[in-house]
Amino acid sequence: MRLIITTIVTTVLVLSTTLKADDTTLDKKIWHQELQKAHVLAKSESKPMLIVFGATWCKFCKKLEKETFSDPQMQAYVQANFIPVHLDLDEQKSIGKILEVKSLPCTVVLSPNADLLGKVVGYKDTTAMKIQLDKALQTQNVLQQASQDKDKVIK
Repeated sequence: MRLIITTIVTTVLVLSTTLKADDTTLDKKIWHQELQKAHVLAKSESKPMLIVFGATWCKFCKKLEKETFSDPQMQAYVQANFIPVHLDLDEQKSIGKILEVKSLPCTVVLSPNADLLGKVVGYKDTTAMKIQLDKALQTQNVLQQASQDKDKVIK
């Protein structure tokens, strides 16, 4: 009996470690795991960062990853317009605190200069998410135009 319990506990621990290590359905070749590296890339490519906060235990985070961000059209849209970042809030609590992430899933859009362009709290389907991301891109365009106008006035 003791051997059976030990085997079950060991199996659960191995599976939970395996699930945590590869718990996201998002393509790790596209979605960055390190915010600092993504920020450098965002500045060099002049694209905003799309930061999706999730957690291994969050049902709606998994739904957002699987149904919204895994949609082929959404993937193409995200790759064309953003530097995508996926962070586990349990592992990145300090970043979540700075960006005032209070519930999951939470999607934050930051300009290459780290200006807040938009925030989406909760699960959104592909259509609703694209509308919110379009608004964030519009905000980025307004900020860029204002910055260019300011530079012209100063010169």
